[in-house]
Amino acid sequence: MKHLNKPSDNMGGLLSIWAVLPSDISISFNSVSFFTTDNIVEMYCSPGSISFTEKATQEKYGLGYKNEINAFIPKDSEEVQSIINDMIGRKWVVILLDQNEKFKVAGTPEIPLRVSFDLDTGMDTPDRNGHSISFYGNQSSKARFITDPF
Repeated sequence: MKHLNKPSDNMGGLLSIWAVLPSDISISFNSVSFFTTDNIVEMYCSPGSISFTEKATQEKYGLGYKNEINAFIPKDSEEVQSIINDMIGRKWVVILLDQNEKFKVAGTPEIPLRVSFDLDTGMDTPDRNGHSISFYGNQSSKARFITDPF
């Protein structure tokens, strides 16, 4: 018999995300390896702004999974704009670290995720100023748990 027991602790949300070019990563079972780390984008995102959803969908090939990662990168700056400009139009594999300190990988080298950014400076001093980021795409399998890749 299999059991889904009550967890001793369970925290929602994500702590960190890293975007990796599909050509720079290899995924095998529950681990990843990098051909180079030069192009990995480690993103600081506002606490409480990072989320991951994975919804089952019926696709023409069978069951699929719609992945979406949303976050907020605070402050618009030259450095942030330069990195965003480099990321736009490319596809990415994303490594996630959740608040339970578990790593997952979303997207694969064969089916990477797309990315989009939206800038909002707000209208007044206390408003958020920065970029909303979204990685999204349909996958043929669920995002995998992986060992600490770093």
